[in-house]
Amino acid sequence: MSTNYKLVFDEIVRNHYKEIFHYVHKQTSNTEDAKDLTQEIFMKVFEKFHTYNPKKASIRTWLYRIAHNHVVNHFRNAYQRYKLDLDDTFLDYILDYDDPLQELMNSEDIKYVMIVMNKILNPKHLKLMNLYFFSDLSVDDIAKTLSSPIKSVYNTINTSIQKIKTEMEETLNG
Repeated sequence: MSTNYKLVFDEIVRNHYKEIFHYVHKQTSNTEDAKDLTQEIFMKVFEKFHTYNPKKASIRTWLYRIAHNHVVNHFRNAYQRYKLDLDDTFLDYILDYDDPLQELMNSEDIKYVMIVMNKILNPKHLKLMNLYFFSDLSVDDIAKTLSSPIKSVYNTINTSIQKIKTEMEETLNG
């Protein structure tokens, strides 16, 4: 490995580690899991750095793509380990709020929203919604990251939120 390659990688870690950690932590609500996943993400970045093409995306966009895919895989594996298991205490807690989805997004029970999203959204919409809920990217940046028209991004966000709310209402009332 060349010294230059190592210096560039070290700079990427210095400049983006906190942002990627924050993105992962918002999705996992668990500091230790977020640390582990962020470390795995940067190991993947190191391994795949030779494939990065600055003409296709900024380094930040490329990092978010890798981070997103890694977190989705983490939750897919978690989903296989435990299906949505909502106990009565949790249901009572959620039913006390006018907007259960927003309450869950702000709580430590975010894993339930992630499980619902993994269950009902197609991979393209899941990727967009993860970026929407958990990154610090604007809708315009999300559109650029996904190479999608901004209007399509807005439509997908609205449609996906409605699907998530409907699924949660059916689960809570079912």
